[in-house]
Amino acid sequence: MENKIIMKSFKIIYLFFLIFILGCKDIQKKKEIDITTDINKLIAHKKLDIGISIRNTSGDEIVSVNSKKKYRLYSVSKFFLALYILNQVDKGKLDLNQIITFSKKDLKPDLYSPLRDSIPQGARLSLKKTIKYLVEESDNNVFNKLADISGGLNHLNVFVYNTFRASKNEFFEMYDYSSSKSDFEANSITPNLATEILYQLEKKEILSNNSYRLLKKYMEHSAIDTRIQGIIKNDTKSFHKAGTSDRENGVMFACNDIGIVNLKNGTSFMIGVFISDSKEDDKTNDTLIAQITEIAYKNLDN
Repeated sequence: MENKIIMKSFKIIYLFFLIFILGCKDIQKKKEIDITTDINKLIAHKKLDIGISIRNTSGDEIVSVNSKKKYRLYSVSKFFLALYILNQVDKGKLDLNQIITFSKKDLKPDLYSPLRDSIPQGARLSLKKTIKYLVEESDNNVFNKLADISGGLNHLNVFVYNTFRASKNEFFEMYDYSSSKSDFEANSITPNLATEILYQLEKKEILSNNSYRLLKKYMEHSAIDTRIQGIIKNDTKSFHKAGTSDRENGVMFACNDIGIVNLKNGTSFMIGVFISDSKEDDKTNDTLIAQITEIAYKNLDN
């Protein structure tokens, strides 16, 4: 008799637990639907092509808008080069304290380069400081130099293909800033892969703790805080890398930002937004990315 009562009580507790779990899943699913609905309303009728991928803390892609279509990288490419270099540091193939020498010839006058602007005659920097210029300052001359000292961009591609089981149809980064515009614009990624890489970075599956902290430190203070960080920067921490093209005949070829956004419950979400061929003005493009991030943040933070 006593055993029957215990068994009945257990079944009742289990039933309530199951109802609770299913209820939580329903609430989470509704949040994800709300995020997608609000984002679709936001991007409707905009004169641009947009790819969006958002992953929750479990790595599930909860928002997908053209997320398996390739988009131009532009300066988002610097994040992947930094990731690869720090991976090589962790393997002992490079050293953060090794000196990188920039001659005047390395600091090309026609490229965006805060390093050249501050030290036009050349400089000797540690690899650690050089990565800071790459990620925080988005220096194009530094990108070219680091691509060279890390063995060439082909090694970066192999790293991405092998580490993330990706293909050339998802990621391609073979041209530096000395390349022709048409070649450089071939550098591309799918938003889906971008957030998958961010997810694995956040789960500390790619870098050592020291390299992970260093990269996120530079991402937190990376150039252009009007996109992912545009609206949420006073509410939470976020870590990002943006990419921006010039305009031609009023059309902007790339306005991108990828990043990791902290939530108050101690978790985070990963976001990648790639705007291509936009006829909207710069402020509209930036604000759109900021609003998409805010929608995800407000829904996932509750």
